[in-house]
Amino acid sequence: MRWKPITAFAALLLLSACGKPAADKKAEAEKPESETGVSLKPEEIKSLGIATQPAQAASYRAAVSGYGVVVALDTFAQLDADVMTAQAAAAQSQAAANRARSLATGEEAAVSREVVETASAKAAADQAALMLARRKTESSLGRGAPALAALRGRLASGSGVLVRATFPLGASGNEMPRQIRVTRLGAERQGWAAHTIWEAPADPAFPGRGFYVLVDGSDLAQNEHVTVEVPVGAAVAGVTVPADALVYGQNQAWAYVQKEPGKFERVGIDPAKALQGGYFLPEAGGIRAGQPMVVKGAGLLLARELNPSTEAEE
Repeated sequence: MRWKPITAFAALLLLSACGKPAADKKAEAEKPESETGVSLKPEEIKSLGIATQPAQAASYRAAVSGYGVVVALDTFAQLDADVMTAQAAAAQSQAAANRARSLATGEEAAVSREVVETASAKAAADQAALMLARRKTESSLGRGAPALAALRGRLASGSGVLVRATFPLGASGNEMPRQIRVTRLGAERQGWAAHTIWEAPADPAFPGRGFYVLVDGSDLAQNEHVTVEVPVGAAVAGVTVPADALVYGQNQAWAYVQKEPGKFERVGIDPAKALQGGYFLPEAGGIRAGQPMVVKGAGLLLARELNPSTEAEE
């Protein structure tokens, strides 16, 4: 009878020893991997057509985005013409009033007092019309606009275009931006940094804070719609991920970097941080400047990683 407890205890130890590896394997299978990637042989890399290029250093600043439109020249030209017409009329009537007053003085006055009063009234009316035209221009162009003659010359010569930018309420803060980046819509996202900025009147069609931006050296067309950005915060160092390097899978954007020969590691990318020609990845993201990045065949690498049984196409 003494052997029964000992035998039962030995059987229990044996069962525990047999079951432990299976449990460990199950736990290891369920544990998420800390690294994602795939290893390939040289012939597999060649067969899949994998191509790499060194990651380029870049910097990125967060920005507040808005919308803009290039102001048509006829809108500005009409304002300018109204001011110039009113200015010429005011100068002419003022000269006529001065001449009438000079002819009405002395014993041998050439004109009557009534003529002088009429000329003076005409000069006053034309001066009021000039002030109205100037105020209309100021209300349309906003406070702090450059001198009208200088602005007219830059726009008429084609060296600059005027963009009306509008940001959502509260997005741009209360300070005047020192720089606004104007970017053309489309895949290329060509952009220009502008520093001549002043307040614009409120736009009833788009509630928010508005600015006029004078953009030099662009080929933007009249009435063209653009996006505008005001940088905020400090610049962050990192690398540019080319658009060709991006691949989507598992509800995430990825890029592959070659850590060592034949070893490709998958790195998560935030598509919201767009740069010209690609996307930004901070230094802590897993790719350093100069490291080879996969720019061709990233989709095949992802398929091979998620399904290791996938064979390279001959």
